[in-house]
Amino acid sequence: MSRLESFTLGEEGKRIFGICEYPSSGKSFPTVLMFHGFTGEHIVSTFKFPRLSRRLVEKGIATVRFDFRGSGDSEGEFYEMSPLTELRDAEEVYSFVQRQKWCSGKIGVIGYSLGGMVASLFAGRHPEISALLLWSPVIMNQDFFQREDYTFDRGEQYKDVLGLKLGPIFFEDGRRVDASEELKNYHGDLLIIHGSDDESVPYLPVKEYADQRGLSIHTVEEANHKYQRIDWIEELFSVSSDFLAKTLL
Repeated sequence: MSRLESFTLGEEGKRIFGICEYPSSGKSFPTVLMFHGFTGEHIVSTFKFPRLSRRLVEKGIATVRFDFRGSGDSEGEFYEMSPLTELRDAEEVYSFVQRQKWCSGKIGVIGYSLGGMVASLFAGRHPEISALLLWSPVIMNQDFFQREDYTFDRGEQYKDVLGLKLGPIFFEDGRRVDASEELKNYHGDLLIIHGSDDESVPYLPVKEYADQRGLSIHTVEEANHKYQRIDWIEELFSVSSDFLAKTLL
């Protein structure tokens, strides 16, 4: 059994919503922060974060999953969201978690997709964290944000993305930083998991980057970006939970 607690951070109108989950017995635990991807939330597709969270809690690891401002149950406008606003949200959640009695101070981070870019920036600025796990990450963001459909025509105020208004700050901030460079400041335990047939975040550039830097990468063969097959997602969960248990416990 686990204990579940919801929380909100920030002033009204700009509150972050999140959920802490930790073992029902014991006083303090290593803790994993979960950063969701673009247009995602604290559950993510096929309930990946809650499902992995339960596995980690069974091993004695606490988790914190939350919605970046402008997404999910958090307040704020999606139009005002960018990788750097999400990084600031992550910093706020990190400070909150460090103050909790049930957090032992040993902290890991999971970043999925765009959340992988945010997690890479975060780890580069917080080399003290104990483990970093990147799922299908937008590490090569300079290439990603230079796409032709990511440029604004004169007078264009937003992009219509899946029925959401995506503002120019998203693209401006996405080009302003280089996650692949900032990640070089992190020297702790790190694992990348990526599907070989990812249709959203190309696999080969990430694999080449990992190989060049000598980083550990686990390839889920034939898997797409969302790991939408039972064997793919089971491999994702199994490798993830083993890595986090090994590095945090």
